[in-house]
Amino acid sequence: YKRAVQLVPDIEREVYNYSRVHANTNRSSSRVRGGEDENHNPRKVGSGGEGTSQEDPLLEDFDNLVDRFNRALHLDNQPPIQQNIQLSSTVHIGALPAEVLNYILKWVVSSDLDLKSLENCSLVCRGFYIAARDQEIWKQISSRAFGRSCLTTNVDNICWREFYLSRSRVHFNGCYISKMTYIREGERSFQDHESYRAWHMVTYYRLIRLFPGGRMLMVLSAEDPSLTAKLMNNKNFCSIQGALFGEYRIVDNKLVCVLHKQKPKKPVSKFRRKRRDSVMYNDTPDQDFLLEFQIKGKRGKLLYWTSYTILSRYASGRETEDSVTLSEQKFPKMQFNRVGSYHFESSAPL
Repeated sequence: YKRAVQLVPDIEREVYNYSRVHANTNRSSSRVRGGEDENHNPRKVGSGGEGTSQEDPLLEDFDNLVDRFNRALHLDNQPPIQQNIQLSSTVHIGALPAEVLNYILKWVVSSDLDLKSLENCSLVCRGFYIAARDQEIWKQISSRAFGRSCLTTNVDNICWREFYLSRSRVHFNGCYISKMTYIREGERSFQDHESYRAWHMVTYYRLIRLFPGGRMLMVLSAEDPSLTAKLMNNKNFCSIQGALFGEYRIVDNKLVCVLHKQKPKKPVSKFRRKRRDSVMYNDTPDQDFLLEFQIKGKRGKLLYWTSYTILSRYASGRETEDSVTLSEQKFPKMQFNRVGSYHFESSAPL
């Protein structure tokens, strides 16, 4: 409030005038929608009066808003982003070229595809709405989300935003989380009787983080998922023990993932043996986990397991392939949960 008073000393008068104009506009539009005239009398239907055959512009569809806003700005012959309060000491963002504004929005989206912030920018005014619907921005978003293979389709007269929204997609501003439980028998102490048996309910979580560009991370943890998800903020490193990195790809409405587990390195002793090392090491294989999900739910926020295969490769050249039986108890559906700290700041533009 102090900052607003410093910028505009009569800010209270401006706010009052602004709210009064909008209140009158809303009151008149409600009378039009309710079928009343200016004197609050019911409007007669079919009487040939004024306004019976004209459509209320407030009731028009929201389709092709970009074209309507462009026509309105062209007729007004004014810049897309207008300044409400004239300040001589600063340069308004509406004075910037369209290319610079486009580059700013690419930083808003960033390399992490923060689409929520882009949609919030489109709610500011008509100029930001037009800039947020730029074809180049949504083409790069579709390329990052679905791969460059989507650019080989018929791209003549295509709206890239509708193309992105019409396809099955995943979300990048959070984690897909599932909760698993099982009952485990506890240990007995010397004071327990034979008739007493301790049982424990064990709860753990499976978290999957998908990064733009095809990189993914999966973690199994018994800790609070909200705390675990905050540690999954890097696509190349994770401090959680047993974390698996891999790649994914979206094929139609399916999510195909490949996770890699490297075998532990053989420990190197500081003291060299003069004779041949006689210690026998187990042949631990390199394992790849092949996962397949079906994207369902509203806006693709649910993942259902369809297949789970473990491929093991030994140093001797032998390979084994094991298929895991999927059950609702051990492999429940994974639900998306947003994590606000992922898109807290932008590291690189789109």
